[in-house]
Amino acid sequence: MNSKIKIELSKELEIIFQMDLLKSVSQTEYQIFNLLEKPKDTSFGQMALPVFGLSKALKLSPNEIAKQVMSYLVFKKNEGMFSYIEEIIAISGFINFKYKSKYLTDELMTFISHEPIGFKPEKKNKKLVIDYSSPNVAKPMSVGHLRATVIGQALRNLAEAQGFEVIGLNHLGDWGVQFGKLAWAFQEWQTEYDFKKEPFKALFDMYVRFHDEAEKDPVLNEKGAETFIKLEKGDPEITKLWKMFVEISMKEYQRLWDRLGVKHDLVRGESFYSDKLEDAIQRVEDKGILELSEGAYVVNVGEDMPPCLIKKSDGASLYATRDIASAIYRKEVLGSDLNLYVVGVDQTLHFKQVFKTLELMDLDWAKDCHHISFGMYRFKDLGKMSTRKGRAIFLEDVLNKSVELVKEIIAVKNPSLANKDLVAEQVGIGAVIFNDLVNDRVRDVDFDWNKILDFEGDSGPYIQYTSVRCLSVIEKFDGQKVSNYSAQNLQSISFEKEELDLICMLLGYENTLSLAFEKFKPSIVANFLLDLAKSYNSFYNKHRILGIDDENLSARRVLLTEHTQKILSAGLGVLNIQVPIKM
Repeated sequence: MNSKIKIELSKELEIIFQMDLLKSVSQTEYQIFNLLEKPKDTSFGQMALPVFGLSKALKLSPNEIAKQVMSYLVFKKNEGMFSYIEEIIAISGFINFKYKSKYLTDELMTFISHEPIGFKPEKKNKKLVIDYSSPNVAKPMSVGHLRATVIGQALRNLAEAQGFEVIGLNHLGDWGVQFGKLAWAFQEWQTEYDFKKEPFKALFDMYVRFHDEAEKDPVLNEKGAETFIKLEKGDPEITKLWKMFVEISMKEYQRLWDRLGVKHDLVRGESFYSDKLEDAIQRVEDKGILELSEGAYVVNVGEDMPPCLIKKSDGASLYATRDIASAIYRKEVLGSDLNLYVVGVDQTLHFKQVFKTLELMDLDWAKDCHHISFGMYRFKDLGKMSTRKGRAIFLEDVLNKSVELVKEIIAVKNPSLANKDLVAEQVGIGAVIFNDLVNDRVRDVDFDWNKILDFEGDSGPYIQYTSVRCLSVIEKFDGQKVSNYSAQNLQSISFEKEELDLICMLLGYENTLSLAFEKFKPSIVANFLLDLAKSYNSFYNKHRILGIDDENLSARRVLLTEHTQKILSAGLGVLNIQVPIKM
């Protein structure tokens, strides 16, 4: 159900919680809003208020509380929001509200009249900076980068849908002693690699070789460190090589981002903050929180975690220093109101230390910095995955494998399908993205091809197929004719249960986007889309849409089909998943 309906009902219910019976457990409108939920059995209604939590305080059974509250509501049934309620049912500790179909259809027509579909986000005059994907230069993106990439892009899309101005930041790993090692290796071995034909492969192969050689001859590490010092001092030749490494890597990453539909607005790699570190350290010191400990400088961030290391004994900066400088830049230069870091759960302690340091620096905006952590992948069958040296599962291998498997399915199920390669790309890439985002981001994700590409299960292809089914219905009815039907047609005939269920699902889209952004969890959108697809398919399988005598009834059902497709498409778009026209 959409936010407007929940808000109005919450306001009315708040009055009830001021009554003598319930005064000891008085609930605010906000608390009631969060309690209201969709009933498991929609035959009882479209909204339910659980009263289990009040039972202990009032020393009454949930059913008794529900009955007493309902007795008050009966007298109010023709007033305010309750005038739109057809029936109030108390059962099993829930108060269920069944809305009049006219009210629901009026709300649906208002809802779907806006563009983009569902509602127009009001400009918040607030800026969100979000850091996501951020691979390390000269290294291929592994499947581990997939989570940071797709979660970050989905959150970016959600923020834009909420009216934020968004800056997508690529905090590229482009600095450190490894670049000294790579520059030394290039100067020594460049003629042995084909940098014209496959520059990125040559770069990575050289990187791997250096580390293999250094295990046999540790002197190479010293040479790499010496070369990095030259880079830090601005040596023209080494700087030129470093820029070349970054350029080669960015072209490779951009190719993969394009396949995933991912975009960044700014590249602000670690190197960008090199000239900002001393200022950041000085600002920490000026607050009197910088302490000397065993030759290094640290900030004591509390007894529940280790000190935050700001500067090593040799004077070198660390990740924390760069992230403090980065946070200051994002606030003071980019003007962020909200600052998100989409980084794995293994960096939780690091960000706690950084944010606490910002707080101890008396920066009141530290509370607006959030670590958007996520779990790891668990692989059911590594044997089906392409690995190199057993060290990593590369992202491109995963995407290619998914597309190949979809092509095999198409060859069996729909060999005459037009644009097979395009559809295979849309479905294959979409399946991988959805498999990630349908899971609560804080949990680990099972990577199982059978589940990912199950066209009848809880998968991306299932939702894409439902969208395609909707388009087929609209096309057969005559899409031009649907637009001639209005709210009048939606109310002309009594509604079947599956139709009302579908309308309520459609009305839930706006609230779903708001909740997903509030909790920074795209999984809320993904699971809503699954429920919407299931609701439509239940409606589709139980009721004829085309080929019936009553054209108004047929048009009404096609109208519901059309708006189901629009919201499925819009929701998949939020998740950065393309929608095929045919499958």
